[in-house]
Amino acid sequence: MTQAQGGGSLINLDRLQIISLGASVGRVFPSQVEPANVYSTQAEYGPIGQKWHLSFSVSYWESRYRDDVVRTFVDSLDKSLTDTSARIQASRIDVFDVTFGGDLRYSPVSNRFLKPFAGVGVAAHVINAEGKLIKGTFVERSLDDIGFGVYGTAGVGIRISRSVGVEGLVRGDLVGGLRSVQARAGGTYYFGRIRGM
Repeated sequence: MTQAQGGGSLINLDRLQIISLGASVGRVFPSQVEPANVYSTQAEYGPIGQKWHLSFSVSYWESRYRDDVVRTFVDSLDKSLTDTSARIQASRIDVFDVTFGGDLRYSPVSNRFLKPFAGVGVAAHVINAEGKLIKGTFVERSLDDIGFGVYGTAGVGIRISRSVGVEGLVRGDLVGGLRSVQARAGGTYYFGRIRGM
């Protein structure tokens, strides 16, 4: 078997298979939006090379724009009114985000029980905003969007039995004008023996 076939190369897609499935919960801190709970499921594939794996995830959170952000928006609209006695009534603006992401993770130390990792990835954010203040306006249409961005992540997985483990991670997303940092922890189910390992 040649070096490329035997895993000596950087990337080896022949061994690509699902390794684990997991679910996690945590907190997300988006820019201009109140912190919220975030829920996620993830699947890990690999190995695609020495110490490299692929991870795919879907996450969801919902929150609302901060009061000061809404107030600033309303004040800017009030200033544009020709009738100085008229005022625009501020109201709650909710925001929802469903994120589909995939990243390449590097594990500098990987043994039977402990696996720290760091990775970078790309994500698609399906964002929806709702509220009486923006309903039916171009503002609502501009906030309702499918945006693509990048993110970085780091964490550690701990395998507590042959099939069960726990994982904790932090992640930072950058997509358009919406940035966020999140911290999550959850459980992982590991499948059988990995081919070629």
